[in-house]
Amino acid sequence: MARALVALLALTFLAATAPPWTSSTAAVAAPGPSGAVTVPAPGAGAGATVTVGRTTNLVNQTVLVSWAGFQPSSSSRLENSGDSLDVNTENPVRVYQCRGALPTSSSDCYGSPGFRGIDATESQPAVPAVSPFTYPGQQDAFDATPDGPANWLDNVTRGDGTGEVAIQLFTKRESASLGCDATSPCSIVVVPNYGRPQGATEDLMDAPWAWDRRTVVPLSFLPVDDACPLTGDSLRVEGSPMAAHALASWRARTCTLSSGSVRLDYTSIGEPQTRGDVASGTTNAGLVIDPLDAAAAAERGVVYAPLSVTGLVVAFQIDDADGKPVSDLRLNPRLVAKLITGSYRSGGNAAVIDNPVNLFRDPEFLDLNPGVHWPGGAPGNHPLLLGDLSDTTLALTRWIEGDKDARSFIAGQPDPWGMTVNANYKQVPLPFASFPLLDPLLSQTFEPIQDLDTLSRQLSLARFPGALVTVENGVNIVTKPPRQNPGRREVIGIIDAASAARFQLSTAALENTSGAYVKPTNAALLAGIAHSKVNADGVTRSVDLTSKNPAVYPLSLLISAALSTRASKFERQQMADFLSYVGSAGQKPGERVGQLPDGHAPLPAALVTQLDAARTAVLAGFDGGDQGDGGPTGGPTDDPTSPPDAPSGGGAGPPPTSTGSAPGSTDPSTGPLDPQGSDPAVAGPTMVTVGSQPAGGRLLALPLLALLAAAAILMGPGFLWMSRTGRGPAWLRR
Repeated sequence: MARALVALLALTFLAATAPPWTSSTAAVAAPGPSGAVTVPAPGAGAGATVTVGRTTNLVNQTVLVSWAGFQPSSSSRLENSGDSLDVNTENPVRVYQCRGALPTSSSDCYGSPGFRGIDATESQPAVPAVSPFTYPGQQDAFDATPDGPANWLDNVTRGDGTGEVAIQLFTKRESASLGCDATSPCSIVVVPNYGRPQGATEDLMDAPWAWDRRTVVPLSFLPVDDACPLTGDSLRVEGSPMAAHALASWRARTCTLSSGSVRLDYTSIGEPQTRGDVASGTTNAGLVIDPLDAAAAAERGVVYAPLSVTGLVVAFQIDDADGKPVSDLRLNPRLVAKLITGSYRSGGNAAVIDNPVNLFRDPEFLDLNPGVHWPGGAPGNHPLLLGDLSDTTLALTRWIEGDKDARSFIAGQPDPWGMTVNANYKQVPLPFASFPLLDPLLSQTFEPIQDLDTLSRQLSLARFPGALVTVENGVNIVTKPPRQNPGRREVIGIIDAASAARFQLSTAALENTSGAYVKPTNAALLAGIAHSKVNADGVTRSVDLTSKNPAVYPLSLLISAALSTRASKFERQQMADFLSYVGSAGQKPGERVGQLPDGHAPLPAALVTQLDAARTAVLAGFDGGDQGDGGPTGGPTDDPTSPPDAPSGGGAGPPPTSTGSAPGSTDPSTGPLDPQGSDPAVAGPTMVTVGSQPAGGRLLALPLLALLAAAAILMGPGFLWMSRTGRGPAWLRR
């Protein structure tokens, strides 16, 4: 009650002291049918409004912020790039993410550079300085971005008074200094700078006269930490980062089920390492795209369960020469081969000296994408690529290898306009699972990024890869490329479809074998899986690059769980419970906890049947027998390293690894979505686990929790005495 009274008094004080046009959180409208919220923006003008595409149940994602009724800017786009500020264009607009629902100054906003202040003159009073964003323990007063690149965005207002930006929202995982989570709200703040004679430009966005015209829209987030119970055993799952968004949704729901609940302890690592860990018994549940070696799978009694249909995408943020965003792009395998081999001209590099300076000057690209006034582009125009060993890179380079023109280009044959492959990549063996860095002159500007989530977030922030190293007074200074402002963006990256959806990134239409250009819609992803080459296990598969079906998206991927039937009975029951959920309620598309996120297509009926078959095989166990006493730490036969030829109870060996149809059998795209129905409780909780948990953090958390528990036991009586006697700090007496 006391806290509520304090909050009410604070709101009253702020409302009384704010300028008459300053927006208040009390003015926030209820979300519309799409989740968008529109509020008045009186500081920007009579009838002005701000709309935020989504304000509740947020995670690390991108939302669209738009405005209307603002004063038009003096230019059609900001005349700057990245971290520099435009000192010419008047009436720009900045969109911040700020700490708290009622930020009091721009110092509450992440990345705020502050305002230097203005000295008094004979005709004008002094304007006080505004400190930049700071954080506890800060050593450098000018370090406004302690958690990495800023996410604020500036843009112009068009002649009709409208404008927009798509801003990536940070949770406390991405920005600890903001601290946004379920218990710590944050806000979007939209600041127009109409200014004074001293400045109405981008470099003065934090001046008091600009901040006073702000519009504030509160944001609420889902829990960032694991919302599952801290007690009880969990099913350890590792593997494909492509499954991270789906696993985050599923695991936050499966631990709260009233029946068949299971806690998932998921670690996101590359598929090649996952196969090795399953084969060695390091883990009994791995998420893969390509299968294990047949002998290794047989050793561990592996069965495969299809979990998700998704895809690899070429995502982009590109603005045309007039500053307008491009939403459609067509790419063929040869153009993608040019990008991933760094074949566009960069400086005086002899390996590419006769080639076009970038993608937007490539005649092949222009011929394929007519009717757009493409930007001049940066030299090289290198894409953002995954630096990890990954099945997704294999899938991409298989697609390139499967195309005659792209294969010939890699072999050294010029394209019809005379462009040749970067000489350092000539005849590089295809396919490969990790992008090789073969050109030493590109080492600073062509840098694959470790971790798929990091790659996706950097693409969302519109930042080129790599860094520039200069020497100053004998010291190497590393400078990252600046962010690109709306109106001047030209970033391209290869990421997963779910991340592209989460960050609202446009995706290219890719050429399939029929010559059609296809975007990664659910229908196209399922067509790719329907027309695929099924491996000997009968479940795992890859797109058939000889298929002439025009509906196929050529980088469709099926994520499967490789499950060892040598696991203990307890662990196998957990696997089975997990599969039960995934095959039913987990296939319902939606944004709620437990549902299938955008970028994943629901499994067709034939694949659900294979999932059910895998569940049956897991429950039966190795040779249909029991491998332990049912506990998570069972007897000697629970040891994942126990000899495969001596299972508990004897028997004829592991079950067959094929749990579904053989190659060429039933088309998995036919039939309705799984008819089992969904769990009626799915709509209940609003918890979610965002991202995977590093293994080291989980191990360190246990002793820390033990110490906290001991401290609570020792100090509890003292706090109780102080609260009852009126002694101690004021917060104990409330």
